[in-house]
Amino acid sequence: MKRIFVGCSYSSKVNYDTGEVFPEFKDWLESQLETLEGMGYEVFNALRADNYKINDPDPAEAFFLDIKELKKADVLLALVNEQVSAGLQVEIGYALAIEKEVIIAHEEEAELAWFNQAIIKAGQAKEVILPIAKDSF
Repeated sequence: MKRIFVGCSYSSKVNYDTGEVFPEFKDWLESQLETLEGMGYEVFNALRADNYKINDPDPAEAFFLDIKELKKADVLLALVNEQVSAGLQVEIGYALAIEKEVIIAHEEEAELAWFNQAIIKAGQAKEVILPIAKDSF
């Protein structure tokens, strides 16, 4: 069974007063994760692991959890949008450095950031248009 680390850009999807992820984004992300699980994949996503709330007072602890889970994963699925996420870009770079398969997925109308385009054009990541399908992997 493939283990997939699902990283996503969510900095603009959080109510920073409460730390909670906006319900619409949570529902969208959860549907993506459930689709993968329905295909038989084992899935890790940090937001889900934190119950869709940014509640870790120690960013180093969150970083090390991501690194640990990336090492265990077969694939990094990066769900991107037009807004670049520093955290997601670090996850992509780390996954490439430890020679994990990287898939950059986005909505068809989303314009990829220059660096994500470069990774795909250089043959270092596969591009997938959402929604996720079995042949994406």
